[in-house]
Amino acid sequence: MILTFEYRIKPAQKQAECIDHWLELLRRHWNYALGQRLDWLRRTRCTIDRCSLISEPIGEITEKVNYYTQQSDLKQTKILFPDYKDIYCEVQQMNLQRLEKAWKRWLVPNKKEREEDDLDLRKLVN
Repeated sequence: MILTFEYRIKPAQKQAECIDHWLELLRRHWNYALGQRLDWLRRTRCTIDRCSLISEPIGEITEKVNYYTQQSDLKQTKILFPDYKDIYCEVQQMNLQRLEKAWKRWLVPNKKEREEDDLDLRKLVN
């Protein structure tokens, strides 16, 4: 028999403001980290025979952005933006871990979805 417990927190006004502030900062951090990944993807992907000079940035392609490179930038983030010093580093790391998991799912859809897509294509062909 497995028992689970559900706890409801009732934060004070000051605690609620702190939680809201943390959530806003974590949202910004998530969006910035996602932007880094999308920028890297845009810089490294183009058609085989040509790259558009208008829509593709010209410049140095940075190393692949992943959880570990973004985690190593957390220390610099806390130096540049003092608001992030209030947030525990474990919380920011968990935020990046969730982003890494979502990124991998987005890049490589699961096998079941691919099989369903293949079945749909087979129905269209036959």
